[in-house]
Amino acid sequence: MGRLGMLARRAARVPAAICSVLLDDGERVEQLVAGDVLGEGGVAVLTDRRLLVANAREWKPDVRSLAVGPELQVVGLGDDRSASLTFTGVGDPLLIENIGDTALAREMAQRVRRRTGQAS
Repeated sequence: MGRLGMLARRAARVPAAICSVLLDDGERVEQLVAGDVLGEGGVAVLTDRRLLVANAREWKPDVRSLAVGPELQVVGLGDDRSASLTFTGVGDPLLIENIGDTALAREMAQRVRRRTGQAS
């Protein structure tokens, strides 16, 4: 959370808290990005075991847990102002858009690609 910009950190507070209670004992967070998930502020959290995605939809947040294996694909798009990450290959495609911290989005995509054996 400390690497996020001020506005992203504020928007990520609730979905990050949701992800934190879903972590297993000993599970370690490696990377976090904040953006919009299904039209609400959300986060994608890469751990040493999986990718957790949650948003801040009131009363019933959307939460997905994706296995990080060879079948998981990530496509990133962006410019200097915002980025998006699309995860496919494990269930329905999942889009995280309006990521203001574009460097963190690039880093997330690179980490996922390395872990899935797709790094170039």
